[in-house]
Amino acid sequence: MALDYTALGKRISTFRSASGLTQEQFCEKLNVSRKHISQIEAAISRPSLETLVDIANVLNISADDLLVDSLTHSASTADSEIHRLLLDCNAIEQEILTRMVKEMKAILYGLGV
Repeated sequence: MALDYTALGKRISTFRSASGLTQEQFCEKLNVSRKHISQIEAAISRPSLETLVDIANVLNISADDLLVDSLTHSASTADSEIHRLLLDCNAIEQEILTRMVKEMKAILYGLGV
């Protein structure tokens, strides 16, 4: 299966924006040019494996989160509705919602669901 570089670029851009990083700030952390990141996000250029790992580390996500649509056996939740909702939250909202989900899961477990 070929990698979907368009989806990868969009996902990198989405995670970068959700992290509050401009392309310039992102490039500084990665030690690459803005043009290179712009081309990766637009699927004009393909990132090396090393760059892909650096991108995941800077964004504090897993490589699975970036490659979810290209993997046959991925455990990533990057494309789940709850993940998309959490990306749109600030840190306090994420903490509150995470606690609520944990409590709801415990209740469901207690009910045998």
